[in-house]
Amino acid sequence: MSAIAWAIFSAVLIVAGSWFIGGWAAGLMGAVLTRTRIDPLVRSHLVRLTRPLVVGLAGVAALSQLGVDIRVLLALLASAALALGLGLQSTVANLVAGAVLLSRRPFNVGDTVEVGGITGKVREVGIYAVTLEEADGVVTSVTNAIVMARPIRNKSRAEDAG
Repeated sequence: MSAIAWAIFSAVLIVAGSWFIGGWAAGLMGAVLTRTRIDPLVRSHLVRLTRPLVVGLAGVAALSQLGVDIRVLLALLASAALALGLGLQSTVANLVAGAVLLSRRPFNVGDTVEVGGITGKVREVGIYAVTLEEADGVVTSVTNAIVMARPIRNKSRAEDAG
């Protein structure tokens, strides 16, 4: 077998093997995280990201096996990540605020809260926004960055204390 054919075969083998290893790692990650107190939504996102991360790293290794200078590739990926990060700044802020909300739990689904000047019953606490149902039945989504930037008044906890 020629050197080029061997390099192509080994690169394909690396990527194919990473698909199976990524699935195994995702299963292991799910099993380990099930035993923790991490929120189920965060847990499912981490498990779903495991396989693509493993396959992506294997793709870089496969390109290196083919003789591609991965330093150039990594520099391109870093600059693309910077541009994407700047473009998605508000989305990332909402995602980080969502992670903080899910970890701190200042309110739960079903609580009556006032956030961002809107009072309502919490229908959903998502990774990007909190959904409130106001007294008149209007459903409003408030982005997590706004929820974290403004005072949160949890009226349900005040009623429980009194």
